[in-house]
Amino acid sequence: MASSTASSLTVDMIPAGPPPKGVTPDFIHGSSLATDVIAVSAVSSALALVLLLLRLYSTLRITRSAWYDDAACVCATVFSLAHVSLVISIRDHAKHRWDLPITSYNSSYLKTALAEIPIAAFALFCSKISILLLLHRLFNPVKRFRYCVYIGMLWATIISALTIIIPTAYCAPRSGEPFSSLQVVQRCSRTSIWAVVQGSMNVLLDFFILYIPIQMVWKLQMGRKKKVGVTTILMTGFIACVSSVLALVFKTKLLVGSDLEWNIFRVYILSIVEINTSIMVACMPACAAFLRFFTTKTDFFPALKARVFAALGSASTLMKRPSASLNTNNTGSQELPTSHVPATTGARYWRIKNVFSSAKNDPSPQITAKDQSDTLRMGRLNIIRTRGEDWRTLGIVNEEEDATRSSHETEQPRPARTHGWV
Repeated sequence: MASSTASSLTVDMIPAGPPPKGVTPDFIHGSSLATDVIAVSAVSSALALVLLLLRLYSTLRITRSAWYDDAACVCATVFSLAHVSLVISIRDHAKHRWDLPITSYNSSYLKTALAEIPIAAFALFCSKISILLLLHRLFNPVKRFRYCVYIGMLWATIISALTIIIPTAYCAPRSGEPFSSLQVVQRCSRTSIWAVVQGSMNVLLDFFILYIPIQMVWKLQMGRKKKVGVTTILMTGFIACVSSVLALVFKTKLLVGSDLEWNIFRVYILSIVEINTSIMVACMPACAAFLRFFTTKTDFFPALKARVFAALGSASTLMKRPSASLNTNNTGSQELPTSHVPATTGARYWRIKNVFSSAKNDPSPQITAKDQSDTLRMGRLNIIRTRGEDWRTLGIVNEEEDATRSSHETEQPRPARTHGWV
């Protein structure tokens, strides 16, 4: 009994690989990528999930244009979350090989590592297909462009199919073999060559997908500013290209290096970034439509802007010291500075070049400099600034008139009445 216990302890103390010269194996406090795995997985998955929800809201409630690319994006997110869960579950193995005991290569770890391969392949495949389907929908009338999309789809299908078939054929145990047997581990190590081939094909596919829409956008009849904006959105896919290139670098180290687990988890981290970035790229156009809708079609952002101007305004200074706020221009008329003006509701608006002056034939009131000073000092008028281009746009409301009108009316306040343009 004592001899078996000693033998067990001896096996647990054997490192899975030889350490470099001068390095002592440390099974407890050795360097680990576990924190990096959790941080990258949490941040990238959260961003991808938020953008997916915005995409679904935009396509289902705003544009009402759901299609197959939306379904592919949902599938990619589901497989991505499953992939992240599997990688996090084996994060304790994210160490240098000499900091892992040889007994850590148990059947549970090997089964999880084998299950991660097809799930990651499905997640990457769905994310690429979602982007290609979106491009197909956007640029469908162009025949040459459709053929490029079809080539990309076929390319992604071949890569994903081989990524599932080859590792499964080599790493799955034969009849009667346990997962942790030496024969299974030796066969599975041969898939490192395929990992490099798959990584190279994936890099080419990522740059191909990035090139297709950019070269099409610059051939469209639209303004240069819009072209730059669309290209900027599409260039977020360059992050996925960088991730795939770095993953290829670490996959090549699987062939020549001895620190297998450390490089594998580096590949896992970059694979998570690539998948989630592809999902985010596929969601960008729908998210842009979402933001455009809420900034132009709803009252939320205009109301927020009004509140910001009200917070930045100094109404008390304007009311207490009207003479200090007036500037005399070259024509002799006096002007109020357009900064630090309070916002209010229920205002009547005039589009006027000089504050408190207007054309003779215009129905807007003529207010002299004396009336201007008196009314401001008495607090009878409020002034707000709205958007203007070449002219200043101000709104004027008589507080006394509003107070009298509100005391006799029980219905909701009427919207602001627009005055004629000067």
